[in-house]
Amino acid sequence: MPTLGGGCRVIEPNEGQISREGTRRRRWTVGAAVVAARDIEQSVSQFDKGLSPGQINPTSEEVHYVSAGSGTCYVDGYGYQVKIGSAVYVAPGKECCFDTLTGDLEVVSVCCPQIRDSRFDLPANTCPAAPGETKPEVVVHQDNRKSIPTGDRWFKLLVDKGIGCQHVTQFLGHIPKSEAPAHHHTYEEAIYIVEGRGVLWANGKEASVAPGSCIYLPRQVKHSMKNLEDTPIRLMGVFHPSGSPATSYDE
Repeated sequence: MPTLGGGCRVIEPNEGQISREGTRRRRWTVGAAVVAARDIEQSVSQFDKGLSPGQINPTSEEVHYVSAGSGTCYVDGYGYQVKIGSAVYVAPGKECCFDTLTGDLEVVSVCCPQIRDSRFDLPANTCPAAPGETKPEVVVHQDNRKSIPTGDRWFKLLVDKGIGCQHVTQFLGHIPKSEAPAHHHTYEEAIYIVEGRGVLWANGKEASVAPGSCIYLPRQVKHSMKNLEDTPIRLMGVFHPSGSPATSYDE
C-alpha cells in the first residue's frame, strides 16, 4: 500500500480488510480500519448468486457504483435493475441490498460519515411498491449523464444533490493522455480506477495506478494524476463535503 505525501494512499486490488456478509464479500479499502480517513469510507464488494443481507446505516449517506456485472439493487424495498455504470444513492435509514443471478456483480461503495452502527437484516426488504406509489429516483446511469469539460478532461456528475444526496458527490472522470498541474481540493476524496493506467503524484512522491486501484486523498493535499498512455483513464470519485469536481486550487 504505497503511502504518498500528505497522507495520500494508493490501495492495490489485493489489499484491504475482508469481511463476509451473506452473499457479499467486501474488501474495505478506505476508512479508519485500513487508512486513517477523516470522514469518508470506501469498500469494494463482490456478490455471489442470490440476495445479500439488507444493510441500514442510520446516520450515513452511501453511494454505490457498479463496476462489473449486473443485478437488482433494492433500496427500501424498491427494486432497480443495475449494470456496469449504474450509480445508486442510499439515504440514511434506508435499507439496501443486492441480488444477482450471475454471481459476477461488483460494486464500489462509499459511505459518509464512516459506518459505525450499521445493521444487517436477513431476509432483506424486497416488497414491491404499493399501487399508485411513486418510486423514488435514486439510481442513475453514466450513459445518461452530461459530460462537463474542465480543461482537456471531463467529468460526469452521478449522485449529487440533484437526486437528494446532501453531503457527498459521486462523479465519473475521464483523463486523456496528459499531465495536470499540481493542485489541491478542500474536500476529502476516495477514488476507484475503472480503466486505464497512470501515475498519482502527491507532495513529492509517486505511485502507479491501474484498474481496480483505490486512492485516498485527504483535504488540502497537493496532488496530480498523470496519464502517460493513449488509453484514457476513467475513474469514479466520491468526495465530502459535496460540490463540483472542477473546483480545485492550483499551487
